[in-house]
Amino acid sequence: MKMLIKILGLTVLLPACALCAENMSFHGTLVAPPCKISNGQTIEVTFGNDLGVNKIDGNNYKQPINYTIDCDAGYTANNLAIVVDTTNPALFDSAAVMTDKTGLGIRILVDSQPVTFSQHVAVINPASPPKIEAVPVQDQSITLTEGAFEATMTLRADYL
Repeated sequence: MKMLIKILGLTVLLPACALCAENMSFHGTLVAPPCKISNGQTIEVTFGNDLGVNKIDGNNYKQPINYTIDCDAGYTANNLAIVVDTTNPALFDSAAVMTDKTGLGIRILVDSQPVTFSQHVAVINPASPPKIEAVPVQDQSITLTEGAFEATMTLRADYL
């Protein structure tokens, strides 16, 4: 019976909020991001047709990821960062994107260091962005088979 009385007591206070005055408002302006990665175009990285399944070691076949950071005129990059992200990380390498080929991933390096996905990397000068590279890696518990492969990741500009 005590519980019922407490609940009823609280409900008596609720109608008082109906009389509360609105004393807050929110407003702002949405603006387009001042910078785009490679003008919003897809960035392709090709490793060629001669990758030896027994030569994939995390060093061989390294390729640059060529991209630009294109900013509106007058934008100063004092709060700009890039973020490398994926929805399909490799389970055998925390810095790799899984491909559609079983046991094969693509390790991503930012300024020669393995990437941490979803982490901001400061951009000091958009005209000279951080160097990003991709290199095939394999799950050592799986024997790779021949064939084409594909992987996808996201590179975006963020504002801190």
